Amino acid sequence: RGADVVITAAASGAAQEQALQMAARQGRISFFGGLPKDDPIIRCDSNLVHYRELTIVGANGSSPAHNARALQLIAEGAVPVSDLITHRLALTEVLEAIDIVSRGEAIKVTIEP
Repeated sequence: RGADVVITAAASGAAQEQALQMAARQGRISFFGGLPKDDPIIRCDSNLVHYRELTIVGANGSSPAHNARALQLIAEGAVPVSDLITHRLALTEVLEAIDIVSRGEAIKVTIEP
């Protein structure tokens, strides 16, 4: 069946390509995470877009008011985010953190003093 809405919020061409695969018929896809300037091209199966009648849109930016509201919702617990940080590493482990991210083994990595 697939997902009715897919939002990619990572700078990952693979994630954008996977979004096309996982979207349901008449699904909507938002490319919120931009790709690196030196590698912005993805493979797009045009038949998936055509036969599933997919809608693909780009989304970029937010206002200070949007950011304040998002932080408020997080602080109130209305939006759970604790599971988004998959790795917490010390500053001395920053090179390991970069390696983890480059291998695609993490959602979010924080460096903590």
